[in-house]
Amino acid sequence: MALLDKWIALDIGAYLARFYDFSTQKEIVLKTIIAQKGSEVLGVSDQAIAYLYKDLDTIQIQYPISHGQILHSIEPLIHEGLDKLHAFDGLLRPSVLVSVPSELSQRQRELWQQAFLNCGVRKVEFISNLEVLQEENPCFLVHSGHSYTEIHICAYDKVLVSKTIYYAGAQVDEQIQRIVYMKTGYFITKVDAAHLKEMASDAFWQQKNTLLMCYGFDSRQNLHPIQIESSIVWPAIEMVSSQISLWVKHCFDTLPASLQEYFLMHGIELSGGMADCFGPSQFISQNISCPVLCTKRGQYDMIDALKGVKSA
Repeated sequence: MALLDKWIALDIGAYLARFYDFSTQKEIVLKTIIAQKGSEVLGVSDQAIAYLYKDLDTIQIQYPISHGQILHSIEPLIHEGLDKLHAFDGLLRPSVLVSVPSELSQRQRELWQQAFLNCGVRKVEFISNLEVLQEENPCFLVHSGHSYTEIHICAYDKVLVSKTIYYAGAQVDEQIQRIVYMKTGYFITKVDAAHLKEMASDAFWQQKNTLLMCYGFDSRQNLHPIQIESSIVWPAIEMVSSQISLWVKHCFDTLPASLQEYFLMHGIELSGGMADCFGPSQFISQNISCPVLCTKRGQYDMIDALKGVKSA
């Protein structure tokens, strides 16, 4: 990194966007959600959540990223994060280091780059999830975020297996929405479904069946309080965790016996938001009979890894 460069690391996922300033070591976390009325942006992140339950006919709630693809403009999100970091204070315009899915197309990279340049960023560098997480020793990496899961197995200076599956946190949330509707007749938002997932997971880690609460809409868009036990949403977590585990087992089974033995001894590394959720690590460990290594802050694994890529 050049002496006068000002670098910001970004991990912009489908659920949370994280910004880290290498020079000040300040970190900002935003929810990847935008409220818009026509062409007017009303709010980003928590400000947007305030519009989830009102003026439903005139206000659009946008979730601008899925599977690493830009579905709607992410420029309001970028502006918000960089402004909170005071990235444009002073004479130097910031450059950004952005983690992206390992299979992101060149067309999508161009869309990402243009969005950052439109926000006044001086330079954009991309680094794939695999490049950030890969180690020198043989490694079995499972990075499971909100909208997809990447599985990579590296050894002998090669990537032996690289697979992306679309089972992750968002698919759990969709199943929770379906379950709540079937049980109560009320529709809940994606944000509420994600919150139920997190609360239920906390209960399962504590081996409890906690009563959870959120709000849902009836057919006339009237809002009602909902109470359900955490065990009601377990099938949603179980289904996605099982699918992730089956794909991990499939990739494991393709390895030669010597590498299988190595990973049975040294374990599989699970990162991303789903690493925090009760279910995936338990299913993987049960399916392959090996340790599953997780940090205590899976949602921050990627931004924490990016902090080591460049030094201030």
